[in-house]
Amino acid sequence: MLNRCLFLFHRTSLPVRSHRSFASTSTAARERRYVEKLSKPLRQPLVNARLPRKPTKTTDWADRMLKSRLLAFRANNGLRHKIHNIGIKGGLYKKLSAQFINDAKEGSVPGCDAAAVLRHYNADEGLESIDRVLFSSFLSHAEPQLPQNIRENIQALKEVSDLRFPSEWFPEARQMQRKVILHVGPTNSGKTYHALNRLAEAQSGIYCGPLRLLAHEIFNKMNARGVGCNLLTGEERREVSPFAPLTSSTIEMANLRKPLEVAVIDEIQMIADPHRGWAWTQALLGLQAKEIHLCGEASVVPLIKDICKDLNDEVVVNEYKRLTPVTVMKDSLNNDWKRIRKGDCVVTFSRREIFAIKSRIEKERGLQCAVVYGGLPPELRASQAQIFNDPTSDTDVMVASDAVGMGLNLNIKRVVFHTVQKFDGKNMRFISYPQLKQIGGRAGRFGTAYASGEVTTMNPQDLSYVKEAMASPTEMLSTAGLQPTIDIIELFALQMPNEPFSKLIQKFEDLASLSGKYFLCNLKDTRDIANLIDHIQLGLRDRYQFVFAPVPLRQAKCVRAFQDMVDYYSQNKRFSLEDLTKLPEKAPSTPESLSDLESSHKIIMLYMWLSLRFPEHFITPQDEALKIKLRCETLIDESLRLHNMKHLRFKRKLNQPHSIAEVIKKKFHPMSKKSHIHPSK
Repeated sequence: MLNRCLFLFHRTSLPVRSHRSFASTSTAARERRYVEKLSKPLRQPLVNARLPRKPTKTTDWADRMLKSRLLAFRANNGLRHKIHNIGIKGGLYKKLSAQFINDAKEGSVPGCDAAAVLRHYNADEGLESIDRVLFSSFLSHAEPQLPQNIRENIQALKEVSDLRFPSEWFPEARQMQRKVILHVGPTNSGKTYHALNRLAEAQSGIYCGPLRLLAHEIFNKMNARGVGCNLLTGEERREVSPFAPLTSSTIEMANLRKPLEVAVIDEIQMIADPHRGWAWTQALLGLQAKEIHLCGEASVVPLIKDICKDLNDEVVVNEYKRLTPVTVMKDSLNNDWKRIRKGDCVVTFSRREIFAIKSRIEKERGLQCAVVYGGLPPELRASQAQIFNDPTSDTDVMVASDAVGMGLNLNIKRVVFHTVQKFDGKNMRFISYPQLKQIGGRAGRFGTAYASGEVTTMNPQDLSYVKEAMASPTEMLSTAGLQPTIDIIELFALQMPNEPFSKLIQKFEDLASLSGKYFLCNLKDTRDIANLIDHIQLGLRDRYQFVFAPVPLRQAKCVRAFQDMVDYYSQNKRFSLEDLTKLPEKAPSTPESLSDLESSHKIIMLYMWLSLRFPEHFITPQDEALKIKLRCETLIDESLRLHNMKHLRFKRKLNQPHSIAEVIKKKFHPMSKKSHIHPSK
């Protein structure tokens, strides 16, 4: 009931007019009403509610869930449909399902127990992940009693979807004697600094990061040090020299075919991420590097040791302590916005609330705010961070989402959590302890005026959760993510030539077998993208590329543009970026139109991603696409400035912060003289 109330609050706290009614009013009128709306007091979640403790999944919980799903097994339409699709129907299904339910209740079905439920449970999928355990156990239990043709078909599918030995996918790496060096510690401990110094000394090497923002940063830093470094991300390639010894790349683009002296894999704890973990696993297993430096949290150490034991790789662990102290304040700000001060970073998890809080602080405190959130292009996040960090600018406060937790160096004195709950697409949930610690750890930065950091909350009821999270012990990771390669999917598809690709992925998920160290990454988004283009004629390998493209599924404009791109490609048409999106002449003046421009930026990035894979059809040259991208980012930057000047009439000083064009030219130019590697990274 509490979650439902919180959800309704977030839906209603700052209502937005429909497009029709919004368009029917004048620009001045709708801007005036928007400002009036923002001037109203912000409601705080959990003001009068007792804050529940962090829920934990226990063996007793798993046992109860398993029993309840077994009771509903015969009535489970989803499970029954999957079983029927394999050929087990009618009386055969009734007989085998009854036997399975009875044996499973008695605990005599291998792999169908509370331990398996705990191991495979995924909060994003919920009951679906438990049903997958039941489906796999049912097939194993029923197999000896199946007709030969059905049994042979299941065995063939299981053989192809066997992911228990992913290390065998990379025979070249297995022939090497590699040394894996872990650099682990909290935020602001200098762990990445030491790994990057070793990379700079190498005759050949690669940096693999989670964000293109970080790939750009290392690309610039290495070239600024006089070390030749090329750039490779999903959307962009820059070659300073064909003989450059280093490459800075996003993790998904890591080159696994090239022998190297040193590789650096950043944020290695993301190997357990339910969506992207496969990319870290792939890099760890497949990089042909004599030395592999892994940077991240200490939570990953046992898992890496366990994996590397099977690989026969040497493992060295270097532990680092935080360079600056961070403490949780005794008291919250008690919902008093006048207590916000210079150097604060206010954290919330809704784009709408970010702008509302920004407006409130600027109006009540006279402190200008920078903003960082997931929908903002990475280049703009870097721009906003630079403006916030610049002591000569008039920007005093950062208002940010959890996007502030990774990829940005920020001079923050105090992190203030506006809320500790986030909407995950289905329900409100508490952010995890590790996530809260990573965000809170951004307070205080070595070598700046804020040598020590503080963490607190706006709401008194949230403070106990923050204290508990910040003091919590490290939660050790136990499994690493996997994703099937195109070769595996191709072999799987040969067994079911008439199956739509979305159904093919679903069946692969249901049948895949994994060892205890690995889990199959959540392919729900992949299935959803496949559904969007199942009706379009494509070859299997082309379809595989499209369904793993970075499509923002929650943004209808981006989805339509993606479908248009796939449709053009299937018709063998050549098309430009201008065919898909048109940028406005002037910067948008409302948050709604700004959101539309952010969608245009995502379409540009999606086009660039696909153009690297299908250059004969996506014909806008990379240099031209980069110019369009820069123009879009300039308009977004101008819109953020317009929001300050027009809505709030905030007086700026004469020494304006850098324009976005200047920031990007300075930050991302390969020979930037001010770039350097700082130990606080």
